[in-house]
Amino acid sequence: MSSAITKTTGIILTLIIIIAIVVGVVAYYQLLRPKTFKLYFFDPAPGNPWWDLVVDGVEKAVKDIQEKEGVTIEYKRFDATSLDQQISQLQSALSAKPDAIVIGTVSDAVQDLLKQFREAGVKVILVDRDIPDQTARDLYLGTDNVYAAKIDAIKFLEYLESKNVPKPWKVVIFKGLPGIPTSYLRYQGFIEALQPFIEKGDVIVLEEVEVNPDDFSACYKTAQTIVARYGQEVTAFFATNNLQAMGIVKALQDAGYKPGEDVFICGFDAQPSDWLNMIKEGIVSFSVTQTPHLMGYWGVWAGYYLWSGKMKLPEKAVINTPTYPVLPCNATHVAEVIDYLVVDPQELLNLATQLTPSNPQIQAPPYQAKPC
Repeated sequence: MSSAITKTTGIILTLIIIIAIVVGVVAYYQLLRPKTFKLYFFDPAPGNPWWDLVVDGVEKAVKDIQEKEGVTIEYKRFDATSLDQQISQLQSALSAKPDAIVIGTVSDAVQDLLKQFREAGVKVILVDRDIPDQTARDLYLGTDNVYAAKIDAIKFLEYLESKNVPKPWKVVIFKGLPGIPTSYLRYQGFIEALQPFIEKGDVIVLEEVEVNPDDFSACYKTAQTIVARYGQEVTAFFATNNLQAMGIVKALQDAGYKPGEDVFICGFDAQPSDWLNMIKEGIVSFSVTQTPHLMGYWGVWAGYYLWSGKMKLPEKAVINTPTYPVLPCNATHVAEVIDYLVVDPQELLNLATQLTPSNPQIQAPPYQAKPC
């Protein structure tokens, strides 16, 4: 009897050992098998040269992560040209439960949907455009528009000083429309830089112009009206984006003025090539460029790092991507290097480790800058 029990016990133990070995082998091969990271990217302006650089950065990061991290990425891109379209895309994506999304928002109106993604455990990375409710996303990666415009304006004023342009400088500011956050923030940065000069009487603001910064025709027609109204009285124009500035240039040239010689322009951005050529030729005196390629590149890496547990962030985290002054002397460097800037994602991790609940924002330095 005892012999039978012993034999049965031995068989049971053998079966347990075999099962444990099988489970262990399965677990081992599951660990060896590449993990799949499901990533969705939402492009708010397909065909826009600036956003095409963001897309380039996103898709380079997808390729690099698969090669360097041994992770399979299930990548999907959504193109939207309207709020309704982006809302529909987000609703569809939410049901598919990606691991992370990188998004350029069409409007702040999507923030409640973004919060639903976070509540579902999806990592939410915003690029270029932040939203009022910063708890609806994990990270904002983009320009500090107030800071960039302020530096832009300060350098531009220094340029006017170096050219011995007579004071007081009489300026017109194109500031966009209410409800467009980037334009308003850049306008705010311009004003912060101008205020000390206004108080001293060195700057006189002739007019602040509201115009849709994404509509070149409207910018041009408005600029025609302003040029006709003030003529040679204007020393300089400030524009919160490239289309406004390009409209100003055309209106001035059509009226017989020589921008860069008898009137000066301070713009924003360095894309597309037509705009950059205006800077190269000195028609536009000064601008500042953002780093859309890096926003897309780091955006994907941030989503991956958060998903894999390699990055920890406080609530309302912001990493401001670098900006660069653009003048005729460095415009080629901007087009060839900065427009396609790639910075080691380890630097992104280094910046993230410096964020705290009491200080959740940091400005990245200007990598690979070329001073004039």
